[in-house]
Amino acid sequence: MIISFEGGEGVGKTTQVRHLCAYLDQHGLPRLSFREPGGSELFEKIRNIFLHQQLDPMSELLLILAGRRENICEIIEPALEQNKIIVIDRFIDSTLVYQGIVGGLGLEMVDKIMIATRTYLEPDLTFVLDMDASDALSRITPRDRFEQRDLQYHLRIRDAFVRIATRGRHHLLDAKRGKEDISQEVGRIVNELLMNYPSI
Repeated sequence: MIISFEGGEGVGKTTQVRHLCAYLDQHGLPRLSFREPGGSELFEKIRNIFLHQQLDPMSELLLILAGRRENICEIIEPALEQNKIIVIDRFIDSTLVYQGIVGGLGLEMVDKIMIATRTYLEPDLTFVLDMDASDALSRITPRDRFEQRDLQYHLRIRDAFVRIATRGRHHLLDAKRGKEDISQEVGRIVNELLMNYPSI
């Protein structure tokens, strides 16, 4: 089972990943977690380039997919074979939003490239954390080139995530709420999904 957390900068994805992992550990459920960019040794090396080097959207896409392919081969597929729950901080939806919609490559092109490179792996469950972009940015100290972009860019990112959060796996959550309220809702939804996975 794959569970992903998505959303713009500062909405609390990493916090909710940590809460969910603690919840799974408390219930003795086998799991692993990682972030994108990052995960495999290669993708951790790519992360620094991706976040700090000025790149055009196609170069961004190709770097992300190279790292994701390593994650799929080295981390995700072995974990799925062991019936582990995989919790990911950013995954395919971030690629569709940052490089596809806001980056201008287009959803259709990004979809095709991910499918062709065998990097399109749809999660079983995706939480999209949503809040006003200016409020979200006030929570963070900008460090990378994405966080440092202007408010209009982040407004477009927010709108794009809402636009694509339409499939059955998507749960759009109000990130202005308290962290505990959000984590309780996440736990409830995950529990409902786990009922359909008796092997876990």
